[in-house]
Amino acid sequence: MIKGEKVSLREVRRSDIEYFLKWFNDPEVVQYLGTYLPMTEMWEEKWLEGLADRRETNTNFVIVALDGDGEIPIGSIGLDKINNKDHSATFGITIGDKNYWNRGYGTEAAQLLVDYGFGQLNLHRINSIVYEFNERSRRMHLRVGFTEEGRMREREYRNGRYWDTVMLGILKEEWWTIKNREGQAND
Repeated sequence: MIKGEKVSLREVRRSDIEYFLKWFNDPEVVQYLGTYLPMTEMWEEKWLEGLADRRETNTNFVIVALDGDGEIPIGSIGLDKINNKDHSATFGITIGDKNYWNRGYGTEAAQLLVDYGFGQLNLHRINSIVYEFNERSRRMHLRVGFTEEGRMREREYRNGRYWDTVMLGILKEEWWTIKNREGQAND
């Protein structure tokens, strides 16, 4: 478990399927994701069973809000396509519980995972993509330290039109600079 002030990142459990089904079948949540077909319990179980086979290339966590004494699952986060040769991975996050949108939970979860990726997995680079219309996610990436690196024009069809896909990235050296600056500010 990776613990912050507002959230912790914990392993995915079979009991999380009920949350995934709720989140990944909510059109308001799914519009920001690469998936667009309704999620079934069978698909989620198959994905969960395959996690062990993808252990070398993917690391997935459930984001848990630390509210008082309770822990409330509010989303998922992970690094996919982990490439041990190039020391790179692709970042993904979903805050599925809309009660936790715009409250800093996603930002802290992202910071925890980026720190884990660079510190524990020895990554050199973490990539991410955001749909052009998902301004909240783009701002979160920039707060964490990602840099916008490019766009694929009109790559995704969502909500009745084509949108650009924004490509972002952060390098290990950039992350350590940010962490050191924040550490000095807290001293």
